Amino acid sequence: MSNITVIDADSHVWEPTEIWTDRVPADQRALIEDAFWHERGPAGTELTVVNGREVRSLNRSRLNRLACYHPGDSPDSIGALDPSGDAAENPGAWDPAARLADLDALGIAQQIVFPTLFAEHLPVVESPRAAVVLARAYNEWVADFAAAGEGRLHPVAVLPLQSLPGTLEEIERAAAAGFRAVFVRPSFVRGRFINHSEYDPMWRAISDAGLVACIHPSTGSTNPDFTSAGAFVERVASNLEIGHDVAGAIAPVQDNMSAVLALAYYGHLESNPTLKLALCHAGASWFELALEKAETYLWLFPGPLPVSLEPEELWRQHDALVTFDAWEDSVGILPGVYGTMAAYGTRYPHHDASAPAEATGMLERNGVKPAVIADMMGGNAAKLYGLSPIA
Repeated sequence: MSNITVIDADSHVWEPTEIWTDRVPADQRALIEDAFWHERGPAGTELTVVNGREVRSLNRSRLNRLACYHPGDSPDSIGALDPSGDAAENPGAWDPAARLADLDALGIAQQIVFPTLFAEHLPVVESPRAAVVLARAYNEWVADFAAAGEGRLHPVAVLPLQSLPGTLEEIERAAAAGFRAVFVRPSFVRGRFINHSEYDPMWRAISDAGLVACIHPSTGSTNPDFTSAGAFVERVASNLEIGHDVAGAIAPVQDNMSAVLALAYYGHLESNPTLKLALCHAGASWFELALEKAETYLWLFPGPLPVSLEPEELWRQHDALVTFDAWEDSVGILPGVYGTMAAYGTRYPHHDASAPAEATGMLERNGVKPAVIADMMGGNAAKLYGLSPIA
C-alpha cells in the first residue's frame, strides 16, 4: 500500500560516548564516570560500568544486536549473522544522515525515537545527582540528533526518576525544547514503582505540559533482581547457550502489563484526565487481556481508592495508543479493538526490527480495511504525538 504515510512509533538510538563525555560539564565528569560509563572497542569488546561496578553488556557476543539491523534484513539474515564475527553496526543508530537514508529505503516518513543504553542503565543509577546530569546530557544530544533529521525524527526525553525535583525540571525543559514525549520505564527506581505516590507530581507535570508519557520497557537483563522482570527471566534461562539474552521475548510484556495494572489500581488516569499515554515495545496482543484482568480483580477486590471498575473504558477515554509488531496476527484479527489505538513500531535498529511492508502485509492478509491500515501504520501515532505530514 504505497499511499500510506508510515510513522514508526518505536525506534531506537545506540548512544555514542559523547553523551557521557563531551556533553557532561567538566566538574561533573568524575561523578559520571563512576555512575555510568560505556565503551565499545575493536573486535566487539565492551565495557559497561554502573555505580562504580562493571556490569554485563547488553550484548552476549561480539555482535551488537542492538544496532545491527539494515533495510532489507529479515529474521533469517539476522539469524545467520556470526555472533563471534565483526558484523558492522548500522550508523543510522547514531548518525541522522544515515538514518534518513534508511527511512527512505524502508518507506518511513517519521519516527519516534527512544534510547537503548539509557533505557537499560539510567533507572538503576544510584546517585540522584548523576542521574540528573546524565538525563540532561542525553536529552541535549538526542535533541541535536533529531534537529538534523529534517523534521522526521521525534525524540523521547528521558527522566531522572531518582530525583523528583530533577524530573520536574527535565519535564519543563523538554517541553520548552519542543519534545513531544517523555520516557517512563515500568521498573523499580530506588525501590519505588512508577505508581508510587512520590511520582504523582510527575504525572501531573507530564499531563500539564501536554507531553505523551511513553511507557517503554527495557530488557532489564543486566539489572539487579527486582528492578523489573528481565533479570529473573535471564536466571530462568541461564542454561541456554544461544549467544544472546531471552528477556527481550518476555520481560517487556510482563513489565508493561504491570504498568497497566498499577495505573488501573491506583487511579492515575482518573487523577489526570488529560494525560496522554503510549505503551511501547511490548507488542499489543497482551493489552486487552491486561485490561480484562484489571477489571475482574477490581470488581472482586475493590480497594480503598476511588478508581474506575471499567479500566478499558477509561483507557479509551484518554488519548492513548499501544505499539504493535509486524508479526502480531492477533492485532490484525481484532481491528475493532486495535484499529483506533494501535501504532506500528519497527524497533529499528535492533536485531528484532521489521520493515513496514511486513506489517501492512500482515494486516492485509487478515482483511483489515485500507483506511484502518492507514491509521494503524501512521494516523494513530500522528494524532497522539501531534505530527504534521512531511513532504
